[in-house]
Amino acid sequence: MTRRAKRRLGLALAGLCAAVAIVAGTLVSCVVPLGDGQRRIVAGELAREIIVPTYDEVVARANDLATAAHAFAAAPDATTLEDMRAAWRAARVPWKQTDAFRFGPIAIQSLGTAIDQIPVDPARIEAELAGAQPIDLAYVETLGANKKGFHTIEYFVFGADDAAVLASLTSDVLAPRRIDYVVACADSLAATAVKLRDAWIDYAALLADPGADNTEFATIKASIDALVNESVFQVEVVADARIGKPMGTATGGTPQPDLQESPVAGTSIDDMTQTLTGIRNIYLGSRDGTPGKGVGKLVAAANPATDRDVRTAMDAAFAAIAAIPPPYAQALRDQRPEVMTAYTAVQDLQRVLATEVIATLGATLKFNDNDGD
Repeated sequence: MTRRAKRRLGLALAGLCAAVAIVAGTLVSCVVPLGDGQRRIVAGELAREIIVPTYDEVVARANDLATAAHAFAAAPDATTLEDMRAAWRAARVPWKQTDAFRFGPIAIQSLGTAIDQIPVDPARIEAELAGAQPIDLAYVETLGANKKGFHTIEYFVFGADDAAVLASLTSDVLAPRRIDYVVACADSLAATAVKLRDAWIDYAALLADPGADNTEFATIKASIDALVNESVFQVEVVADARIGKPMGTATGGTPQPDLQESPVAGTSIDDMTQTLTGIRNIYLGSRDGTPGKGVGKLVAAANPATDRDVRTAMDAAFAAIAAIPPPYAQALRDQRPEVMTAYTAVQDLQRVLATEVIATLGATLKFNDNDGD
């Protein structure tokens, strides 16, 4: 049995035990049944106040990135390069928060990989540079996901040697094509962000208003299940793919820093933090860390003890990730205790979500193999 299969079996058994405990009466006195009306309010609030506004911000920051790329193309120097890098980092913030609702249009229309495929393929990117085809938006739109998006831009505009990066974009023989490629990728990313946001506006209405004639969500349970399962899954991704694999869990403890999410830009720790921020936003029902009409409101109404467990585990996960000293690649080698603490804290959060929250809400735990492993 593979490690993943064992882990999933463990989660399934833990969830089953929690559910059995409720049925048997261990937790019956603590759990208050939830009506559909409360769940509908939460689904509607999350769709309108969290999901669509986060995508609105993605669109705004992606447009800023495209504007910065065009400004660099018009006047390539150290200042405009740093402006473009700053715009890239800023665009990552709301984008990574959307991991918490990485279902629906992002999966159905495969729009997510066009924005954020990892890893990209440097050899194929270089082959595009060496070709004769003009590189513009229309051409980049025809390319595979591993040759465009955030991480292709990262490949071009970040690096350990700032002078070398700038030279590759200004004085190198292929500099004009590199600039064209960066601009086209930024324009493509911005256009795809608009498509995804617009698709979610329609999909959010389905999430908020389930029913027999709803093509995606026949019941309100299905809506809440989708939100809760994505949180469980994305916490697993942070633990296993963003911390565990780079730390060496699959290689006998040998660090694999190249497996981190944004190795060249050095924002992998920030990426993890923003993924957890998106999950917290769904749980709290707000984007500023204050309690709102989120999944947590349902949990607290049904079982206050579980709500406290979730908040405690979230705080611990945030604190542990914040305690990893950058750069992440060095921490993976030299600050193993801090990285291991973060790994354990995120696993603990996953356990609470996959067992206590699932049981408290009467949700159905599902498994998702599309974790980018």
